[in-house]
Amino acid sequence: MGLRRWIRALGQISGALVFTALIAVWVAWPVETQTAQAWQVGQAAPQTLFAPYELSYPSAILTERAREEAATRITPIYTGPDPRIARRQVEALRQTLETIRRIREEAQPLQERARWLEEALRGHALLPAQRQRLLTLEAARWEMIAGEALALLDQVMRESIREDEVAGVIRQLPRRISARLSEEEAELVAALVTPWIVPNSMLDLEATEAARRQAREGIPPQIRRIRAGEAIVRQGDVLDALTMEALRQYGLIPTPTPWPLPLARGVLAALGAGGLWWILGRVTPEIGRRPPRLLALAGLFLLFLGGARLLRASAPDWMWSFPTAALGMLLAASMGTVPAMLFSAIGSMWFGLIADRTPAFLIASLLANWVAILILHRPERFQALLVAGLSAGTITGLIGVVAMAEGGAFYPLEALRVGGMGLLAGVLSTTLALLGFIVLGVFFDVTTPLHLLELARPTHPLLHQLMIRAPGTYHHTLMVANLAEQAALRIGADPLLARVGALYHDIGKMVRPHLFVENQVDGDNPHERMDPHESAEAIVRHVTDGLALARRHRLPRRIRAFIQEHHGTLCVTIPYHRAVQEAKDPETVDRAAFCYRGPRPQSKETAIVMLADGCEAAVRAARPKDPQELIRILDRVFQERIQSGQLDDAPLTMQELQRIREVFLQVLRGMFHPRLIYAEVPGRREEGSAS
Repeated sequence: MGLRRWIRALGQISGALVFTALIAVWVAWPVETQTAQAWQVGQAAPQTLFAPYELSYPSAILTERAREEAATRITPIYTGPDPRIARRQVEALRQTLETIRRIREEAQPLQERARWLEEALRGHALLPAQRQRLLTLEAARWEMIAGEALALLDQVMRESIREDEVAGVIRQLPRRISARLSEEEAELVAALVTPWIVPNSMLDLEATEAARRQAREGIPPQIRRIRAGEAIVRQGDVLDALTMEALRQYGLIPTPTPWPLPLARGVLAALGAGGLWWILGRVTPEIGRRPPRLLALAGLFLLFLGGARLLRASAPDWMWSFPTAALGMLLAASMGTVPAMLFSAIGSMWFGLIADRTPAFLIASLLANWVAILILHRPERFQALLVAGLSAGTITGLIGVVAMAEGGAFYPLEALRVGGMGLLAGVLSTTLALLGFIVLGVFFDVTTPLHLLELARPTHPLLHQLMIRAPGTYHHTLMVANLAEQAALRIGADPLLARVGALYHDIGKMVRPHLFVENQVDGDNPHERMDPHESAEAIVRHVTDGLALARRHRLPRRIRAFIQEHHGTLCVTIPYHRAVQEAKDPETVDRAAFCYRGPRPQSKETAIVMLADGCEAAVRAARPKDPQELIRILDRVFQERIQSGQLDDAPLTMQELQRIREVFLQVLRGMFHPRLIYAEVPGRREEGSAS
């Protein structure tokens, strides 16, 4: 068993590495030809090229040069002296002087006061002799020094001091000190003031940038004019950016790819692949445990990236028509809204890298995918798919037109062409999503919303047979489906999946419908004539019968889970109690023989159906006469499922269980309200067989 686990882990790691390598190569490998590589800035022109016709165009190179020159002519702008800084520094000096004054007045030995002063002035640039002098000065001279220090700092801090001027201001301090003080005392004043001199005039980045921006904006686009027949570049001339811009304007050379760019693209692509695997393990670990689903996901990305790269290489002008939104639609159908949004964000980054470094295409792909995913969050009809595709196409077209206008070359016909390509991308996205839904459902057992809508039709062969052969069970499943759908809506689960799962959870009962109380007439209950073990086996068997029917009719795995899990490992209580009563030694009765085989519910939706199934059956059997009795029945069913551990594997919180109970109470109160006024109909019911 351990070896098999290691082999599986090794296979997963190898597959992840191969996938990452393929993604990196497909995204990073240059699309340009060898000819394009020869035309690069700094290289010698391989041939002489002449202008085929006269051309005037706004030169981005010349415009940027002119704007940079205008911006550099703007000198930095500083704020005026901040009086708050001056007050703060003067106050700090005053507190320091007050500390020195208190130490001077202490009736302690000079050595002890010197130690205190050293601790108080730690960080100041006072020499030991200066600190000693502060303690031995006469009071009058000390007061003169303290007053001069405060006045000097106040005077200095009133002036504008920039960060690069602090050192110069400190050097000029001795010239500002009053001549009444001796040289030694002047040095003391300067040493006391120096630590508190700080910049009070700051560089106003916002004003400086605004001035530079205004200067840049004041420069109009620089028009470059090239006459027909003029030599744009001669063979052997060193190519510069301005020359390359002119050559691209004429379309004489393809756009080259700088050598670091593929490396950067490859690193980004590999990081995106790593993020994809990380999200896969954190958000959707169940996909990683199912190789077919994992293979489908990897194949989906590789297929779309391969298509994008092929279009980029063969027809780059048509890149805006690529149906990127189809990826988001298929991901949403495969794994849900949140994982699809995360995965499509990584895919959009790859699309942007393939589409020649344009951020506009990345943004268009991201928004188109997210809008399509959000529209398809809970699709209830085919029109939702069409709306999602057209919305994504509209966004793609608009961003394409905006990107073209931002480049400074807006032409109405070109804008119409780009917008039309965006709409074409939306139509293609819808078409590919439809085809993808079929492929994912048939070959990879992926339950898509459209597949669920198809299964929800009453004309489906299984539902039609259930309605004819077991009408009571059919009515029961409809009521359970209503309960499950409303509860799923309330807690944010998948309501369509819950409803469809509920419709099929009891299809096994149509094999032997007479064994279940909802299909029995005239009170004839065959279980009363059966051995308890035989009775329990007949009831439990409807799960295996249902699975056999589901496989025969190719129901998806997620729907089959409802058949397996809606009873979990509960026991059929009535046959079990009969067996205990009839046994000579009750201890010899094996309780496990009277229980369902499970597994217990693994998802929110299957757990909801388990609760809805039990509550509907219990309420139908008890026929409550008032709301209080209905509440007691629901509480009993919920407590039985919780205490027996049936919900331990389902990702439900107690708060969500409370909301489910509230929904059940509201719906069942409406369903069974007409019955509350009737007298109770006598008759026995097999509790375990009703659900």
